[in-house]
Amino acid sequence: MRVKSKWHKTQVKTIEDIGGAMAFICWRITKNHLEDLINEGFVIEKEQVFDVIAEYLCFLIQSIDRLVFKTLSTEQRQELINKLAKQSAFYYQENKTERIGEGNHWKSFVNTYNQRSQDYSDYDFIGNEPDYRFLRYFGEKIKLVMTNIDEKWIVQQMVEIQAPKAFKKIAQSVDDLVSVNKITSKEEQIKRKKEKIPRSKRKSTRSDLQ
Repeated sequence: MRVKSKWHKTQVKTIEDIGGAMAFICWRITKNHLEDLINEGFVIEKEQVFDVIAEYLCFLIQSIDRLVFKTLSTEQRQELINKLAKQSAFYYQENKTERIGEGNHWKSFVNTYNQRSQDYSDYDFIGNEPDYRFLRYFGEKIKLVMTNIDEKWIVQQMVEIQAPKAFKKIAQSVDDLVSVNKITSKEEQIKRKKEKIPRSKRKSTRSDLQ
């Protein structure tokens, strides 16, 4: 599955287009960071993998919510975050079912996401970046789902290295994906496609063919 993380700025996109692309990018960032942690020597047992994934996805979605605050309207922002959360829950359900087994993994993720959304609201962005407490909260949540052997170092690793790295990546993707000429609704896009005149039926603009 390939999803573009950058579009031509003259394009018209829907919130659904943008949300779907961002959800995939969040999943890809999370997978890359799992590999980073393992390569750094941190121990992540099979049953812990999806707890770490859930925390990463929540951190990234909350970061996106702050980043688009001045770019999108309140309605567009709510629609975007709703799409992100639902698509992330779908990826979570699909992958955890494949790796761990059947279960209501969707609901488990949504419950975690709702709680994290409430908790992250207590922390600030300064200069369009998460402040120390925002990053620290993320680190502490990762610490709770890691093995005891790593709890001494994981928070520092998250706050100083992993979280800023993940944020930088998602911030760039947000900038690329929302910086298009126009963001429209799915309904408007469908209507426009129906009203669009096929190229073969368009009137020629060449004077010699009049």
